[in-house]
Amino acid sequence: MKLLENNKSSAISQNYFRLSGILMLLGILLTGVIMACSAIASYQDTISNAICQNCVALVTNISEIYQRPKDMLSLDVTRLIQIAESEYNYRIWICDEDGEVLYPSGDKTEILTPAIRAYLRTDDFIQIGYYTPEATSAQFCCAIRFYLEDQNRNVAQYYLASVSDAGMVQDYSSMLVRNLVLCLLIAIILFMILFKIGAKRLDSQLDEIMKITEKYAEGEFSERVELPEHANLYALGCTMNRMAEFIEQNESTRKNFIANVSHELRTPMTTIGGFADGILDGTIPESQHKKYIHIIADEIHRLKTLVNSMLNLTKFETGAMQIHLQTVDISKLLIKTVLMFEKRISDKHVDVEGLDDSALFAKADEDLLFQVLYNLIENAVKFVNPNGVISFGLYTEDNIAHICVKNTGEGLADNELPKVFDRFYKTDASRSEDKTGLGLGLSISRKIVHLHQGHIVVKSVKGEYTCFEVQIPVGNV
Repeated sequence: MKLLENNKSSAISQNYFRLSGILMLLGILLTGVIMACSAIASYQDTISNAICQNCVALVTNISEIYQRPKDMLSLDVTRLIQIAESEYNYRIWICDEDGEVLYPSGDKTEILTPAIRAYLRTDDFIQIGYYTPEATSAQFCCAIRFYLEDQNRNVAQYYLASVSDAGMVQDYSSMLVRNLVLCLLIAIILFMILFKIGAKRLDSQLDEIMKITEKYAEGEFSERVELPEHANLYALGCTMNRMAEFIEQNESTRKNFIANVSHELRTPMTTIGGFADGILDGTIPESQHKKYIHIIADEIHRLKTLVNSMLNLTKFETGAMQIHLQTVDISKLLIKTVLMFEKRISDKHVDVEGLDDSALFAKADEDLLFQVLYNLIENAVKFVNPNGVISFGLYTEDNIAHICVKNTGEGLADNELPKVFDRFYKTDASRSEDKTGLGLGLSISRKIVHLHQGHIVVKSVKGEYTCFEVQIPVGNV
C-alpha cells in the first residue's frame, strides 16, 4: 500500500513537470521563431533601404552630369556608374522608358520585365530573387524610375536597376536558426536538471500530504500539513489544514451533541421508568399514584418538548423552516407572553417595568417571534432574583426594531457570554436553578432571529443583571 502511494505521488509529480516542461519548451520555441523572423525581416529591410538609398544617390549624381539625351552614354556617366558598381559591389543597368538597355552597351539581359515596369509606375521595386541567367544564389534587385531634364527643358524617363548578392541575408538567417537551436538545446538540458530537482521536491511534498491524508482517513484530524511558504503545494496544504480544523470542530460538536441529547433523554426516561415500575410493582402506595402519574406526565411533556426543539433546530440549520411575514404588534404580543408567566412572577414578588411603552410594529412571523419572546421571558423569570425587577424596552432606530428583556439577578461571567447561545449550554448557576430546561431555547431563538435577517445580543454584569436584545428589520409596515 505504501509503495502504491509513493508510485502515485511520483507519477503525479512527473506528469506535472513533464507537462510544464513541454509547455515551457513550446513557449521558448515559439518565442524564438517569432524573434528570429522579426530579426531577419528587420535586417532585410535595413539592407533594402541601403540599396535604394545608394541607387537614388547614383541617380542624383547622374542628373548633375546630364545635359542632353546623348549624355546618358557619355564617358563621365559610364565612369560614374562603374565607380558605383565597384564601391557597392552591384551590377547596374540603365534603361530607357521602353526598357531597352542603354548601359552596359550591348547587354541583352532582360532585367526590367514588363511586370517590374508595371510595378514601377506606383513605387520603387526591391525584392530578393534570381534576376540574372548566371545567378547561383539569391539576389537583391532594386529598380527605380527617374526623370532627367535637358537644357531645352525636355524631360526624359529612364530606369535604373541594380542587382547584388543576397547571400548576407541567408547567412544571417542561418546564424539565427543555429542560435535558436542552440538555445533550445540549452533550455532542454536546463529543464531536465530542473525537472529532477522539482520532481524530487514535489514528491516530498506529496508524500507529506499523503501521510496526513491517511490519518484523516482513519479519523485522526489533529495532524497538520507543514510545508514552507515557497512550496508548490503550500496553498493545498493550507486548505487541507482548514478542512481538518473544520472537520475536527464538527466532530467535537457532534460528540458533544450526542452526549448532551443522551443525557437529556436519559434523565426523564429514568424518572418515567422508575415511577412506572414503582406503581406497577406496588412500591408506591395507591394513594400516591396520582401524584407520580402527574410527574410522569410532566416528564413525558419534557421529552416531547426536547424532541420538538431538536426537530425545529434541525429545520433551522437545514433551511427547511419557512417564515411567513406579516405586520405584528410586538408590544401586544409581548404583553400576551408576559401574562403566561403571571403566577411565577407573582410567586417571586418580581416587579415588571416597561410594558407601557409605545406600540412597536414590524414585519415578522408572529408564531416564531412569540417563541423568541417566550424563551427570553422564561429565561428572565427563571433567573431573576426574588423581589427583583424584569424590565422591557421597545423602540425603533434606523428602521430596526429593538426588543430588550432585562432581569436583575446573578448575571453572567465574561467567559459565559460567548457560550449562552450554544446548544445544550447551561451556566453553573442555571444547572442548579433550572432543573427542567434543555439548554436549547436561546440557540433556537438565535436561529429564528437570524431567519428574520436580524441579530440577538446579550449584555450582563456579574451580580447585577442580564439583558437580551433582539434586533430585526421593521420592514414596510
